[in-house]
Amino acid sequence: MNAIKIVILLTGLVILGEALALLVGMHILSERVNPWISFKNDLLLALDFLSGAALVFLSLRNSDPGGPIFWIAAGLALVTHVYRDWEYLVQAANLFCLNLPLFVVNNFKLAGVIAIFLLASLTKG
Repeated sequence: MNAIKIVILLTGLVILGEALALLVGMHILSERVNPWISFKNDLLLALDFLSGAALVFLSLRNSDPGGPIFWIAAGLALVTHVYRDWEYLVQAANLFCLNLPLFVVNNFKLAGVIAIFLLASLTKG
C-alpha cells in the first residue's frame, strides 16, 4: 500500500470512527432532550459516515485513487469540515463542534483531507 492510500485509509477511519462515537454518544448515551441533536448536525454526521466509508473503501481497492466517487467523497469531507470550523469560529447557533476538543479533532480530520487532496493532485499531475 502506497503513502496516499495509507493517508486516505487513516483519514477515512478517523472520520468514520468519530461519526460512530458521536452517534452512540449523542443518540444512545445522552439525555433524551439534547440540544446538539438537530437536523443539521445529524446531516453532518450522516455525511461523515458516507465520506468516511467511501474513503476507506476506495483506499482498499487495488487501483490508484481518483475517479468521480473519490473526488466527491474527499470534496464532501473537505466542505463539511471547513463549514464546522467556520461555525465554531463565528460561534453560530447549535454548533457541531460544541467544544474545543471537537474543534481540535475536526481540524485533525481536516488536515488529513487536505493531505489527501495534495497527495492526489501530486500523483495525477
